[in-house]
Amino acid sequence: ENHLLAHDAVHDVAIVSMPDDYLGERTCAFVIARGQVPAVSELKMFLRERGIAAYKIPDRIEFIESFPQTGVGKVSKKELRKVIAEKLIIVKQ
Repeated sequence: ENHLLAHDAVHDVAIVSMPDDYLGERTCAFVIARGQVPAVSELKMFLRERGIAAYKIPDRIEFIESFPQTGVGKVSKKELRKVIAEKLIIVKQ
């Protein structure tokens, strides 16, 4: 998360697991953009240029307007997992 936050176009990031038929789980980064939404390829290249190992780069990057929150105001990663799981189900159908 901290490496993505270093990008000028990224305001906030939350990384969660998403279901995968082959591996069981993969990573998905939810990004709130600062201004114009950057290209996914741009963010992945940025991470590679910072020397991040390929297996540490998120498998998927989704852009979102705001994060769902828990009752105490923290990011609800549980809700983010639901969001990506629902998107994956829709894509499979």
